[in-house]
Amino acid sequence: MVSPTIPFVILLALLCVAVPAAAHMCMTDPPPLRYKTNPYKTVVDYDYINPLYANGSNYPCKGYQKDLGTPSAQSVATWSPGRSYSFQLTGSATHSGGSCQTSLSFNGGNTWTLIKSWIGGCVKPDPGSNQTFEFMLPSNVPGGDALFAWTWFNNQGNREMYMNCAVVTISGAKKLATSCASGSSIFVANIGNGCTTVDGKDVAFPNPGSQVEYDGLEANRAAPLGSCGSGSGSMGNERCMGDNGSTSSTSSTSPTSLTSPATTTRPGSGGSTASCERLRSQGHLCSRAAGRGEELQGAILLMVIVTLVNWCII
Repeated sequence: MVSPTIPFVILLALLCVAVPAAAHMCMTDPPPLRYKTNPYKTVVDYDYINPLYANGSNYPCKGYQKDLGTPSAQSVATWSPGRSYSFQLTGSATHSGGSCQTSLSFNGGNTWTLIKSWIGGCVKPDPGSNQTFEFMLPSNVPGGDALFAWTWFNNQGNREMYMNCAVVTISGAKKLATSCASGSSIFVANIGNGCTTVDGKDVAFPNPGSQVEYDGLEANRAAPLGSCGSGSGSMGNERCMGDNGSTSSTSSTSPTSLTSPATTTRPGSGGSTASCERLRSQGHLCSRAAGRGEELQGAILLMVIVTLVNWCII
């Protein structure tokens, strides 16, 4: 007997053919890890425009920082301290803009040091705009390979956090004795960490750092809600490079709620009763019992429907 759900799947597929799909936004230059234009990629993420998971399980870098140390995670750009550089975005669903930040990590994404904040106008609300943004690499930035990250909090739509990361090389600078760099930490929200941004507003970062660019009306900005912290201070409980090249001890750490567990249950995968309940509470599918063919078939059909709807309207 043919499942009554199948005709709806066929109808949605036809609608997707008739209606052009819209894209979110992602960084294209420097080309991030696993992006289609990255010359060293071995695996391609064809859904790069998607935000981080709402539960934060693929923070940071969509989980792709785990590629570090492999041939696919070679540096795609070489930068020098004290000089101006830019990054470029692509996509058509700008969600009326929002606020962005750029940052560097010297320890594989465990901690992040802020470079610049854009409060409003990032991304540019007009889909036809030139989505290129400039920043100054601090003169005291340490040397060596690092992860460069772009993070975005959209103005309108679902409360989301976007994060793309590229491997870059900082040349002509003193390397850190450890993997820690001092400076303001990046803002993290909308990924199950107790901090959210306000719909219809450009988030005003609690601590935007020393490089800040404002755009849009001040009335269109709003502070985040919840336990968001100040975002200030050095990152990592280790000795960090100070502004004058000296080292200083710091004690602030990255949010423990975002530490990846030893094992992670992916959305839609099998797991224990507790893990399934947790995933379902976050809106994911989870099937843990074997031999329940009808339930599993229905779950698969529902996943197909959700995927087709996302292609049509996202």
